[in-house]
Amino acid sequence: MRLRGTAGRARAVTAAVLAACVVALSGAPALGSAAVPAAGAASLPAPAAPSTDDLPVSVAITAVAPQVLEPGEDLTVTATLRNDGDEVVEQPRASVRIYRYRMSTREQVSAWADAGDSSPIGDVAATTALEAPLEPGATTTVQVTVPAADIGLLRTEDAWGPRGLTLDVGDGRSRVGLDRSYLLWDSADELPSAHVGVLSAVVGPATDPSVDDATDDSGDDAAGDTAGAAPSPSPSASADDATEQGDDAAGTDDRLTALTAAGGRLSKLLQATADHPFVSWAVDPALVDGAAAGTRADQAWLTALTGAAEEREVLRLPWADPDLAAVAHAGAADGTADLLALARGVASTSGADLWADADPVLWAADDVPDQVTAARAAQSDPGTPLVVGPDAMPARGSEAPSSPTTVDTAGGSVTALVPDPTLSDLLSDPATSQPGVTPATAAQRVLAETAVLARSDDARSTYVLATTPRDWQPSTAITQAQLAALGSAPWVETATVAEMLTAHAAGRADGDDAERAALPESQRTDTELTPAWVNALAAQWRSAGEFAAVVPDPAALLRGLDADLVAPLAVAWRDDPDGRAAAINDAIAESQQRQSGLDVLLNEQFTVISSSAQISVAVSNELDQPARVRVELRPQKACLDTARSPVTEVAPNADTTVTMTLRASANCDVTVDVSLVSETGRQLATPQQFSARVAPTIESVGGIVVGVLLALVLAFGIWRTVRRGQTSRRGARVVRDATPPPGGAAPAPAPAPAPEHTPADRSADAPPDRQDQP
Repeated sequence: MRLRGTAGRARAVTAAVLAACVVALSGAPALGSAAVPAAGAASLPAPAAPSTDDLPVSVAITAVAPQVLEPGEDLTVTATLRNDGDEVVEQPRASVRIYRYRMSTREQVSAWADAGDSSPIGDVAATTALEAPLEPGATTTVQVTVPAADIGLLRTEDAWGPRGLTLDVGDGRSRVGLDRSYLLWDSADELPSAHVGVLSAVVGPATDPSVDDATDDSGDDAAGDTAGAAPSPSPSASADDATEQGDDAAGTDDRLTALTAAGGRLSKLLQATADHPFVSWAVDPALVDGAAAGTRADQAWLTALTGAAEEREVLRLPWADPDLAAVAHAGAADGTADLLALARGVASTSGADLWADADPVLWAADDVPDQVTAARAAQSDPGTPLVVGPDAMPARGSEAPSSPTTVDTAGGSVTALVPDPTLSDLLSDPATSQPGVTPATAAQRVLAETAVLARSDDARSTYVLATTPRDWQPSTAITQAQLAALGSAPWVETATVAEMLTAHAAGRADGDDAERAALPESQRTDTELTPAWVNALAAQWRSAGEFAAVVPDPAALLRGLDADLVAPLAVAWRDDPDGRAAAINDAIAESQQRQSGLDVLLNEQFTVISSSAQISVAVSNELDQPARVRVELRPQKACLDTARSPVTEVAPNADTTVTMTLRASANCDVTVDVSLVSETGRQLATPQQFSARVAPTIESVGGIVVGVLLALVLAFGIWRTVRRGQTSRRGARVVRDATPPPGGAAPAPAPAPAPEHTPADRSADAPPDRQDQP
């Protein structure tokens, strides 16, 4: 008999040493077990190990009851046997074997699942003989019960934990089939707990902005009457179920219906996780709005999703689940808009109950993002966690470091949620992690993994997260069995993402202090959207915002455009580059259409024959809001001055005439560009042109001629006046003095004024110079 060693030494035993010990001591009671031989071990010889793993009988353990065995309970193992060989199994028997060494490391748990048929398989605890031979191709079910007295495990507080369990099928002395699983022994009154959480991405097909236009054109009401409703995923010709009934929504996505219908990916995800509220969901709002506006199958799925979301943590992904790496690698060229912030700001028009308490989350498109992507996540919104892949930042020197960890980047610090690779693989692809897996063996494997985690020294401060990928195709039965085992395990305390982040912020999650590998500096994936297209989409949003500034309610004019421009960034487009190119073109076309509706109308040719003249320009507004605009004239030659009109408000769906003044400085033929701009000078319409013939000298020559004529008339008048002299009415009158009397007598008094002369007498009074000479 081997003596029982310390628990610390047991945890240090590697899988290779463990296997060697079992080979050397096969049939002996295991470390930590009671010295009780397995029932039937003495009566049955040990089967010879085959030279190959290709055994003729396939064995699938379908039930282990109870899943967690306590002292005093019997163990019952049920399995399905199928003879895949060409020979009859004459004397089939099934034996339950218990490997009584407690597994103290996760490597040991994994090594047991991966071990071949020739590896140690434990001691026989009970055997049942089948009643009839097993013919080639035949299938049968066998059930073997191990009495509590034959379990042979210690009942001490420290003896609890996982052991190896096998169902061995033999024919006489030959082994013909084998399947492995785990026995979970609970001999302790009080068990430590491992904090375990599960997070699933709930995303649909790539969102295409063109479907929203198709729905509007069809007049369908299924998408709702709310103006600016978010776009739905695009239709796909490859879907088998285009619409279910004639009253289903027009323009919906057949791919979405295929995913939400029975057997579809989203339907299976809901079936697998709906009954387990500790599973958190990271939901794409575009999927919710698409399902709300979709077919009856889509709407029924959304109703079920909303109902199952009660009492569950729901996290909100940015609209359309954009490719964070593509946005990060595009940088901020030309000061374009932040598309990630734009995606996070798009409001869902459906599923209000889902978003009531939903916190934001970012999910990297690549399993291992680079430093540039992590820095972009840090800049996006401090406090928003970033979910990375299970292979990112592996820990060194720790089997189960805490999932939340702080990553320092050039853009600041970001909290990364690093999934546990083993648990994530077991949930995402159990068949690969454990060949021949069944719901029963999958559940036992999960229990074994978490039991080892709970036995670790830092279990209380470690928060382990398992995630499933975006394209997860769950096996409903297996996933339900795994989640049910997690929810019922006495050593598992389920935790939400919010609880993990809170513990991390408070410093209670000390497991993240383990040294982790750094993220790569910079790397791009071939399927990632190029920076040129990312910046083109961002530039369209900036341009549309500048255009919308001319109306009183810019938000109404731009409603829904943000979702259209973000849609081509969806991670799902990585698998369909041609479809993504079409989505980009549709989004840009929609943006340009939103920037139309204003125009100028004018004659193609004008003639200006003076230094200044007025011109009338008609401004047309086809928008449903008034627009404040101005008209600018830009002559292509300096003979005509640039002109700009004052800001003019044009009524909705109306035309307004704007009068402007042209000023010419020289004769020329000039082309004039007419632009319609905003108050800030932003171009609002395609510039128009007209030709002007400018001849300001015609006006100058006419002024000179008139001036000369006036000067000649004035000179003639002066000359004529001088030539004619003075008359009794023009100039002073001259009166001849009287002759004084002789002797100096006083002069005679002045005669009385003469009476008025008649025209006949006027010659007598004429001045001397005008009298006739003798």
